[in-house]
Amino acid sequence: MSSLRIENKYLFEPKKKHKVINQIINNEYKEIYPKREINSIYFDTRNLQCYTDSLEGVVPRKKFRIRKYDNINKYKKEIKEVTTEGRFKSNSNISSIPSYILDRDYKLLFPIVSITYSRLYFGNEFIRITLDYDISYNSLSSNTLYRSSYLVVETKLADNIEYNQTINDFKLFNMNNVSFSKYKEACEKCILKIID
Repeated sequence: MSSLRIENKYLFEPKKKHKVINQIINNEYKEIYPKREINSIYFDTRNLQCYTDSLEGVVPRKKFRIRKYDNINKYKKEIKEVTTEGRFKSNSNISSIPSYILDRDYKLLFPIVSITYSRLYFGNEFIRITLDYDISYNSLSSNTLYRSSYLVVETKLADNIEYNQTINDFKLFNMNNVSFSKYKEACEKCILKIID
C-alpha cells in the first residue's frame, strides 16, 4: 500500500511538552489514539547511501525501516520514498526482523540504528498530529546511545483528505516548519561521530 504524504514538522525543547500539548488541545484537537512506544530499526547500505541521499536532497531516494509498536511482536516493513511527484510511504506486515533487505535501487541494506520514542496522537477531520518525545538512538554496530534534544510535532493531512492550499497553509504554531529526520540525527550522533 502506498500513499501520497503531505506533512509539516516542528521542533521544541522537551521541557515544553506540556505547553505544546495544551496548545494542541486548546485548538480543539482531540486525542485520537492511546500513547504508544515505537521502536524503529533503520536499514542502509554499508556506506550509508540512504543517509547521504537524504542529506544531499537526491531525488528519487528511499528510507527503509522495520517498526514495532509497544511490546507486541508484530512488525511492519516501511519504505518511505521521495520522487518528483511527492512523498510516498508503503508498508507490509512481516513476522520478524530480517538480517538484511534487498532493494532494486540500493541493493543490500543492513540494520544500522534503532530509534525508540513515545508518541501521542491528536486530530480532527482534516489534520492528524503526532507528538514524539523521549527520543533515543542506538547504533547497532557500536552500541553507542544518544538521547535527542528535541520533541518533534508532525502535522499530516488526514486519510482521504485532498491537498489544497488552505490546509497546506494551516498553522497550529506561530513558527515555520522545518526539515527534520530522526534517522539523519541518529546517523550524525551515533554513527558518523564514531567514524570520525
